[in-house]
Amino acid sequence: MVKQQWVDVNYTHNRFMKGFTLVELVVVIAVMGVLVTVAAPRFANGDIFETRGDAGLLSSTLRYAQKTAIAQRKNVFVLHTDAIPDVVRLCFDAACNQPVISPETAGAYVFTSSTNVDVVSLNPGLGFDGLGRAVPDVGTRYTVTNRKNNAQIVTINVEANTGYIH
Repeated sequence: MVKQQWVDVNYTHNRFMKGFTLVELVVVIAVMGVLVTVAAPRFANGDIFETRGDAGLLSSTLRYAQKTAIAQRKNVFVLHTDAIPDVVRLCFDAACNQPVISPETAGAYVFTSSTNVDVVSLNPGLGFDGLGRAVPDVGTRYTVTNRKNNAQIVTINVEANTGYIH
């Protein structure tokens, strides 16, 4: 007994026929919706993004100063100049005659904030000794604020005894 095979005579398979399934389209639309929900606020209000970005760069600069002091086994000073834009320099002496070399530019290590961001320091002459502790033995707080609206404030603390940056 021979089995009868049903063949659809209207269907022709062509290797040039391409397209997306409904499931693929729904998944892409869902992923795009999630991305728009997450990314749209960042583009709508750039002030918050700019302030947090500069706070992150300042925190990285402070950590680099601490790590350099430990690696070189000598003091590294963080000199903050309050201007528009704010400038933070890393130096091996308090007068900044011997700047710390930046691994990125091979020049003096300088952090310059955005023009819309204000950096305020309680101790503009902070430093780190060869053990990573704050010099002088007082902690400090850096406050990063947006100049436009003063609404976004990020604080970075440097602890006195340990030099812990958070």
